[in-house]
Amino acid sequence: MDHQFHTKRIPAKDLKSTEELRALWEFANFAFAHSLQHYPEMGLSEGKRFEQPTDFAEEMGVDGVTFITYASSSLDDSGDATIVATAGCKPWSSALKLDERVKRMREEREAREKGSANAPEHVNAGFYTKEHEDQLLKQIEELGPTDDSQVQDGIPRWEVMTVCVHPDWQKKGLADKLLETVAEEVSAKVRSSGKGPAFKLMARTMKEINEKYWRNKGFQPVAEKFFAPGTFGSPTGFHIADLSRDHRTN
Repeated sequence: MDHQFHTKRIPAKDLKSTEELRALWEFANFAFAHSLQHYPEMGLSEGKRFEQPTDFAEEMGVDGVTFITYASSSLDDSGDATIVATAGCKPWSSALKLDERVKRMREEREAREKGSANAPEHVNAGFYTKEHEDQLLKQIEELGPTDDSQVQDGIPRWEVMTVCVHPDWQKKGLADKLLETVAEEVSAKVRSSGKGPAFKLMARTMKEINEKYWRNKGFQPVAEKFFAPGTFGSPTGFHIADLSRDHRTN
């Protein structure tokens, strides 16, 4: 069957108010969990990419953009088109900001333990323990400072965000098309800012799972950090890798 695809552009400033936010959150978490199924040795199968729908919007920052791809035949029970792929971009920030996430997790856990009526529902409750939180915060301190510049050697850097394709819709070129769309978006922004003609697309990923994927897309590793066994419950530990691909404005 031939499928007609269409892609919707949503600026980050509109994400929290868009009707697609919850669907995007569920889709990103589903895709993340599906990818982890192929790596049971990582011990991360219980985790989720985003704890709450608003986390998806907040991760896109202020100047980011999200793209959602729909297929004409991907109809749910209500007859509405469902998401088959998504990707986004935002100005690069190499800071992991995991300390902020862990501190929030700790506050939520303590609120639940006290039985506070205002304690938020935590989708990973019981997975992130106090021991995991303490260990991760210690690791963050040991990692030290990172290069957080959005422009390096005069070249703007933009991060490719949350590239997800539904398993039933893979091998149809949707990810490549979204990456082209992201590159065109960044090219236009860089050109209009007068900071061109060169720019870099950056990708951050768990090395053990997705680094090969990004290398196949022409990205080259530029940095990595190791998180020891026990981080987020992983018995083996894992690496977070940053990769880069050179571009020029259109």
